[in-house]
Order: sequence, then C-alpha cells, then structure tokens
Amino acid sequence: MSSSPAEFTVRAPRPEDAEEVARVVAAFDSSFSVEETEQPEDLLDAWRELEVERDAWVWERAGRIVAYGAVYVRGDEGPDRRLIGDGYVDPEYAGRGLGAAIIDATERRARERGFARLENAVLGNDPRAAALLHSRGYRDIRHFYRMRVELEGPPPEPRWPDGFEVSAFDPAEAREFHAALEEGFSEEWGHTFEPFEAFAKRRLEEERFDPTLWTTVRADAEIAAVLIADWKRHGEAGWIGSVAVRRPWRRRGLGEALLLRALGQFYERGERVVQLGVDAENPSGATRLYERVGMTVGFEAVIYAKDLP
Repeated sequence: MSSSPAEFTVRAPRPEDAEEVARVVAAFDSSFSVEETEQPEDLLDAWRELEVERDAWVWERAGRIVAYGAVYVRGDEGPDRRLIGDGYVDPEYAGRGLGAAIIDATERRARERGFARLENAVLGNDPRAAALLHSRGYRDIRHFYRMRVELEGPPPEPRWPDGFEVSAFDPAEAREFHAALEEGFSEEWGHTFEPFEAFAKRRLEEERFDPTLWTTVRADAEIAAVLIADWKRHGEAGWIGSVAVRRPWRRRGLGEALLLRALGQFYERGERVVQLGVDAENPSGATRLYERVGMTVGFEAVIYAKDLP
C-alpha cells in the first residue's frame, strides 16, 4: 500500500466510496471552473477496468475521503501499451503533501507493473500541479480540450453525401464496427490498439450501453464511418466518445453529419449540453470540425510524461 502524509490514512477504494470520491473530484474540478465532472457511475465503470486493490487509492482524514488517485492501462501488450495516472485533492486539503503522495503511489505501481514510463494529466490552469510534476521530472508532451455545446434549439439536420447508408449500431456487426473504429483512430497521437474482446467487455457489456446512440455509416458493403455516444457520462451532459471516418471516405462531410445526428438525438431526449474530448493538435483538424457544429473549449488538459529509472 502507498505511503501517506502523517495526518492521513490511505487504502484502496470500495464501491460504496464512489459518491464520496465523486465529491472530491467535483470539488477539485469546480475550483478550476470545470462544470461537468465525473459521476459515481463513471468511477464505478472505471474501477471495473482496474485491479482496484493495487491500482487505486483514497486518502482519508478522520474518516473523510480527501484525495483520490489511480492508474489506468491503455492498449494491449506491446510497445504501444501505456500507463496513465490520475489524481484529485479536495481543495480544502491542498498544500499538505497529498499531490506528492499520489505521484509516489502511481510511480510505485508503474514500476511494479514493469512500465518504463508514466503519464499524468492535469488541468491547463492548474499551475501548482504543473510545478509539482516538473519538480518530479515530468515533461509536457500533449494538450487536450474538453469541448461542449449548449443546445438552445434543435441542431440543423445532417446532410449525408450520396451513396451512404446510415443506421443505428447493430450488435451483429460489432466486430466490423470495432475494426472501423480502430482504423479511424490508428493515426491519432497516443492511440493504442484495443482487442475486440476488451472493447466488447468495456463498451458492449456496460450497464449504460445504448446502441441507438451509436451510428454506423456504410458505403456499399463496407463501414465508412462510426460514432459512439453515451447518455449522461462525465456529468449531467451527453457525451460523444468517438467519431471515426476511415481514410478512403474522409473530406466528404461524414464527420459533421455524424455529429449533427448525435446532437439531434440528444436534443430529442431533452439533453441540452453535449461534450467530447479532443487532441488540441489533432492532425485531421477535428477541433475545427467541432467548432462548425457549435462547440467551444470548456477546459484544457495537459499530458505530462516521465521515464522511470
């Protein structure tokens, strides 16, 4: 188990801690003007991917959870496999060594698991966290945006190019859908291949999985583009998880049409805020695409990395 500043105790989180951990995350995020944040259901989903007894920690004071940290593996076995750290401290307890304790815990676990490098993400307007990571040998390697749109009315109807067939996700085509998704993201920075079995367990067996919010676009017999969306993820907002257009069918307006379809679905269900995450340096110009459908940057996250001795 990880070390802890003297006034705090540390242990692994339990399912019944999800609401209290979500409170810590929300308090931390709101201190940096981040409106939508993790919900207990999001945390429980994330913990199902972990060996929670060794990959996640909560710090307590007098029985109250005041900090949370975890590490997540991305990718299958091989050179693209990555370990990513995550951590939050209740603003009331900032400056008491909890941030350093989270880094210690994540680095120790990275070494135990045989990783030579660890990544950590912090908010772009959190200079204290940036300074701490720099002092521990981390370097800034990438920036990401959380983008959002508030739907004051129904969005424009999507305009589909001729020759494409649009439908909701069909579980019978799950493997083909997954292959198209992986191909569409294969050139993205930091993308790690996810085997179909892992994808199916993480996404198709999830309690909140709703196939009507997933979209498949076909060109003749082939899948040309896909979109994954989720109801009420990362706060009280709709969430667009992935938009992928395979290379032969890019620059035809499919990405914009997919987004407008998803926004229309959310609007019909009464959802007025929709979010997504995007690489600020995305080579395909995704940020410009999202701006065209009315999205703006809500906040920025910065990825730091450290090579572990």
